Amino acid sequence: MDTTKTSRSWRSALAAGAVLAVAACGTTGAGGSGSDATPITIMATSAVNSDLASLPQFFDVAKAYAEAVNAEGGINGHPIRITTCDNQASPNPTVTCARQAVTDKAVAVVGFAIVSPAFLKVLSDAKIPWVPGVARSPLEFSDPDSFPVTIGSSSTKIGAIALAAKTGCKTASVITNSNFLTQAEQVRDLAKAQDITIKIVTYPSNATDAAPYAAQLAGSDCLLVGDTSDQFTAQLGVALGQSGQKFRQIIGQGTLTTELVSKNPAAWEGALICGLVTDQTTPPWAKFADAVKRYVTTDQAKHPAQQAQPTWVAMSVIGNTLRDLASQRKELAPAGLQAALNATTSANSDGTGAALDFTKTSPVPGSPRLFASEIAISLVRNGAVEPAFDGKYYTILPFLMGQKNTDPFFQERP
Repeated sequence: MDTTKTSRSWRSALAAGAVLAVAACGTTGAGGSGSDATPITIMATSAVNSDLASLPQFFDVAKAYAEAVNAEGGINGHPIRITTCDNQASPNPTVTCARQAVTDKAVAVVGFAIVSPAFLKVLSDAKIPWVPGVARSPLEFSDPDSFPVTIGSSSTKIGAIALAAKTGCKTASVITNSNFLTQAEQVRDLAKAQDITIKIVTYPSNATDAAPYAAQLAGSDCLLVGDTSDQFTAQLGVALGQSGQKFRQIIGQGTLTTELVSKNPAAWEGALICGLVTDQTTPPWAKFADAVKRYVTTDQAKHPAQQAQPTWVAMSVIGNTLRDLASQRKELAPAGLQAALNATTSANSDGTGAALDFTKTSPVPGSPRLFASEIAISLVRNGAVEPAFDGKYYTILPFLMGQKNTDPFFQERP
């Protein structure tokens, strides 16, 4: 089932109805490297055929990184080979993907997954590091084989509280999918430390009209958009526009892209966005933007590569670590990469990610491997998402610790 293809031929085969099994797997090869050196395999996993989410852009971004690196000669002459596996956001297929990574002899696995102990054990037994850009599970911030390169999607909810405190919110409504009520309740509890009162409004996954739920948001001076699908977020923008509701501040998550904003720009104008990574228009993301333009053919309106920027951070950290190993003439194998990452005090993401020291233990309770305590902040202006403030990363460590923040602004990470 797993044959080496270029990313374009892979998409053509998929569009033509290539085999879809419990875990749909594929590969992309050496791109433009023209090298006979042994390929370095990295697996990208994501949910594609799933009722929860369809996120092929996590494949696209991993492949685009590989194509860009291979076009410049690869990793010291070694081309990057990307294999892909659809985990369907479901436990059993996710474990199957881990086993596929072992079969593929992958040196690392990147992407998005609903992580389980079984998934991590399969990878750990093979000494294959899991390097998620979008970590959600507490396991990913505690397992010794996990190397999360961002603050993680759950912590961006706490980042929303940080933004609410900064902008002076005293009451806020949080709207979220009913499947993520527990996370919203955790945010509510942490908001108490900032003297912010939270009201939670949930909607079912099968909701086709956001208006009834938007009506329940009234009475709060701020609105926090929690775990919502792109479809519901688009509906919410329409409902807010029709209702005429005004909030002191709307605070969204990183999934609130320009594409979504453009469906009802007036409703989102002035909204702050708490993201995992800095805006794609900032200078460190120039290579990303070029690679997406050159190598990604997926419809950006439906599956924006912007949402998979954290995977680019993960690929950059892996790529630069492999370069260091290659320059030292060390074996480019899973165990070697795992050991190198564990010894890394300043991970190199080419400036796209926050500073990372994989040797330090985080003080955040239950999250010893939360290496990045930073959020990135964007702003909706004139119907488009752009960098807010200076476009850098800001630590929200006091908020993560449940402490009352007394700084006039977040502490900037150099």
